[in-house]
Formats: sequence, structure tokens, C-alpha cells
Amino acid sequence: MPPDESTLQSTEQQHRTWPRALLVLGLLYLFLVGVSAIEGGINSLGAETQAKLFENVTNPLAGLFVGILGTVLVQSSSVSTATIVGLVASGVLPVDTAVPMVMGANIGTTVTNTLASLGHVRRTEEFRRAFAAATVHDMFNVLAVAVLLPLELVTGFLASTASWLADLIGGSRGRSSTARSRRP
Repeated sequence: MPPDESTLQSTEQQHRTWPRALLVLGLLYLFLVGVSAIEGGINSLGAETQAKLFENVTNPLAGLFVGILGTVLVQSSSVSTATIVGLVASGVLPVDTAVPMVMGANIGTTVTNTLASLGHVRRTEEFRRAFAAATVHDMFNVLAVAVLLPLELVTGFLASTASWLADLIGGSRGRSSTARSRRP
């Protein structure tokens, strides 16, 4: 008895799923290799050079604007965030300062999606929908920072949670701007 059409379609879908899964895993691996390369590049600059670059960024609002500017310049919040993570991992940047920078990267990425929506400017209906979607993204990121940044400044909740998770997973806390004692 020949296989029915639904069985053939199911087999075709399975044959397409494996290459896609392998592609996703391969791209994830390349992303992690790239993040590792960025971290290695940051470490190769030397602690003194890195400290000079970031010694003036102790104010959380300055950190927020550095994150925004960095993301606007490279047009990628992933690259900005990966760089910030590398700086924290290398001990150059305190976690407390990195939190506003990551928030700034989230705001900075709003420029990218707005520019992408401008690609539809000649098609009125497409542009209207694209710009509306970009605006929703912008508002979400700005409102998240408007809520979370004051919460972080008052309580330090995000930085302490990040340090706790890093310790739980077995990593390090990075450099802390406040003296925290480690329990034996």
C-alpha cells in the first residue's frame, strides 16, 4: 500500500527541520565565538587602557547615554551588550555601572528599527504599519528603562540579582563598585 499524502508531507517537514536546526545551532555557536572574540579583544587592550576609557563613567545617567551612543554608532544592541558583558567579565567595568549601559543599549536600538521602517516610506500603507511597529518597540524600551532605571538606582536590585545568578551558575561577579565580601 503506497504512503498517503499526509505521511509524505510529514516526512518532507522532518527532512527540512534537521537542516534548520543544525543551521540555528551553527549560528548560535558562531555568535558565542564572536562574543568570546570581543571579550578577548577587550582583555588584550590591557587593564590600564580599558580603565582610562571608562573611568569617567561612574554616573548611572552617563552610563545610560554611553549605552545609547554606542548602540547608535554600531546599529546593534547585541554588539553593544556583548561588549559591555566582556568589560564586566574582564573586571574593567562594575556590574552596577553596566546595568544602565545595557538599558541604554536597549534605547539605542530604537534608532535602528526606526531607520528600518523608513525603508518603506514610498509605500504609504507599509510605511504606516512599519513605523507603528517601530514606535511600539521604541515605547516598550523607553518605558522599561523609565520603570527599571529608578528601581535600580534606589535598590540595586538588577545588579545584585545579576551577581547572585552569576554566583549561582558558577561564574564571577565581575568588578563591583561597592565592596562586597564573599562568604567562605
